[in-house]
Amino acid sequence: MKRAAIYARFSTDLQNDKSVDDQITLCSEYAVRIGCSVVACYSDKARSGASMFGRPGLADLIESAQEGGFDVLISEAPDRISRDMEDLAGIHKRLSFRGIEINCVNGGKQDSLQIGMHGIVGQMQREEGARKVKRGLMGVIDDGRNAGGKAYGYSPVLGKPGELNIVPAEAETVLRIFKAYAAGQSPRDIAGMLNRDGIPAPRGTRWSAPTINGNGKRGNGILRNPLYSGRIVWNRVRMVKDPATGKRVSRPNDSSEFRQADVPHLRIVDQALFDTVQARKETVGGEHASHAPRNKRVLSGLLKCGACGGGLVMIGHDRSGPRVQCSTHRESWSCSNSARYYIEKVEIHVIDALRLQFSDPTIIAEYVKAYRDERRRIESDARRNRSTTSQKLADTQSKLDRLIGKIAADLISDEEAKPLLATLRAEKERLTGDLATAGEATNVIELHPQAVERFRENIENLAAILSQGNVAPDSELIGSFRELVAEVIVMPRQKGEKYTIQIKGYLSSLLGADLSAVTMVAKEGFEPPTQGL
Repeated sequence: MKRAAIYARFSTDLQNDKSVDDQITLCSEYAVRIGCSVVACYSDKARSGASMFGRPGLADLIESAQEGGFDVLISEAPDRISRDMEDLAGIHKRLSFRGIEINCVNGGKQDSLQIGMHGIVGQMQREEGARKVKRGLMGVIDDGRNAGGKAYGYSPVLGKPGELNIVPAEAETVLRIFKAYAAGQSPRDIAGMLNRDGIPAPRGTRWSAPTINGNGKRGNGILRNPLYSGRIVWNRVRMVKDPATGKRVSRPNDSSEFRQADVPHLRIVDQALFDTVQARKETVGGEHASHAPRNKRVLSGLLKCGACGGGLVMIGHDRSGPRVQCSTHRESWSCSNSARYYIEKVEIHVIDALRLQFSDPTIIAEYVKAYRDERRRIESDARRNRSTTSQKLADTQSKLDRLIGKIAADLISDEEAKPLLATLRAEKERLTGDLATAGEATNVIELHPQAVERFRENIENLAAILSQGNVAPDSELIGSFRELVAEVIVMPRQKGEKYTIQIKGYLSSLLGADLSAVTMVAKEGFEPPTQGL
């Protein structure tokens, strides 16, 4: 008797969970009629058939097929397996290679011709369904109702799909944002003002400039939302699924495809103020604003704020040169470090600090010795705790197995299982690493003289180039510099105070080539002391 696996799926949360149970019952009865013994059941609830991604039941089925777990795949119809002709043909090809047939209650045994026909029909039905939904939403817009997601300042009317009410407190904030921007304040300043006043943000815990500013091409963001002026504009973007990842991504539509309707009862901002804001946005950074490419600097992406850990970003130039500032403070004022730093001054200080470190090889040797001693201490502790770690690993694996069993038996939903799985897998990985460390012998780490000399030469070359002003170093020189420097932390300062920086680097760059098998943690080891400059 052939072994059969059953696969069931329904598409949306609006369908009944019993749909899967009904499909499995139907397929089980069919298995008896064709002389098969059911050995496994796989299912995906509220999962689209448009992609193979995000369907754990289908993934488990394919994995079982690769291990020879069954001989026949039974489903209610081919479109339960997939509604994408490429995916359905691919699944059939994989299973056929392993001698597994697809047999459906509605359609019988599937050969290549039937799979091709069902794949085309399934995809056409799915695409036609999407077109019908879009036509329905157009009717919603023409009726003066909202067909999009929730907008800040409004709440849905219960029992009346698409109808909205104005939320007075949020509407007051919206009006405040528009007036502040029209008066000349920047989105960053407005976000900081709202955060300082403790006004709850639409999403997350903090207001930020992008929340207020939005995206010009997509027409989102508070300042760009026409709903606040009493006008619904729908279909500004479309969602497409990336075949490589299965993720939905948005693409802006041409303005000719927009659907609009006047809803004066939802107006929060008068038309004159709304038009003033849109005119200013076009002036300071409209859709056709030019964005000149910037030369990549030596420390691009490496600079971090010493107060919050956020990145430092360019904020413009003055007579003394380009400046950087904490991006977290700039976007939301949630970091207290408002200091501005001259990037060229920071670059020179970093180079000078490294020149000082490399001027005396014994300093680097001390770092290596400290690293070696710390590694030996960690490994010694791990060996002493090996027995306890082994038991904890066994317990974690047991919990993981029980959880997977519950998922397979549909005793726990995917949403409930996801955080538990992530926690247990992270714990298993950590304990496995601890055990591996406990079994390793301590490696003797030696400096590689040629590596030290090469970095010393690169630093000298960088120093010479930076001293010439606007001349940009070539990419190869910057790349070799980044092999050593992982992060540059710039500490908060008051106006007039000296810069204080901390450089974190990769110790592995200075080690001998024969130690390439030694695992080094990024940013571990080489860390020159804080430089007060």
